[in-house]
Amino acid sequence: MAARTKNAAAPAKSSKKALKPLKTKAAKADEKTAVDEMVVNQTEMAAVLGVTTRWLREQTAAGIVPTEGRGRFKIGAVVQAYIAYSKEGAVKKTGTESLDDLRKEKALDIRLARARKDREVIALDEAISTAEELAGLFVSSLVGLPAQITGVPRERQRLNDIFDAERLRLTDRFTKRIATLRTGEEDPDSTAED
Repeated sequence: MAARTKNAAAPAKSSKKALKPLKTKAAKADEKTAVDEMVVNQTEMAAVLGVTTRWLREQTAAGIVPTEGRGRFKIGAVVQAYIAYSKEGAVKKTGTESLDDLRKEKALDIRLARARKDREVIALDEAISTAEELAGLFVSSLVGLPAQITGVPRERQRLNDIFDAERLRLTDRFTKRIATLRTGEEDPDSTAED
């Protein structure tokens, strides 16, 4: 029998790995192009947006989607244009700004009608007529006071003159206040008289 011989040991692998040259951060940044700066073809751009190539060609022809030459697209610019286009489409679907203003105005009308019904708000004409009625009642009540105070004719005449002057002053002030309510403008005499 032949003697068994041990296989010669396999040559040992070198423990040293092949060294790659060191790269600076600037070199690494040059290798990696930012996604928004990448330029892709029409099929890839349509896949990024989730649209058909036909739609992409139509939007390019309409000037909505920018190109970097024939069939070449910069991802960042196209995505931004697509977002702007989508926002514009959303405004068209929901209506124009004037329709939004109309909706707000209708909502305000509904709130005012509800407030009137609950008597939280009253109409200006109703407020003015109530103010005129109350002012008239108050001023006319002054007419009978001198007779109630004294039975002496000379004293009654003196009181009548005083009350007449006061009635005229109050009537003038009530008239100005009611006019202020009608016009909505501030009465310049109101601060001086108060």
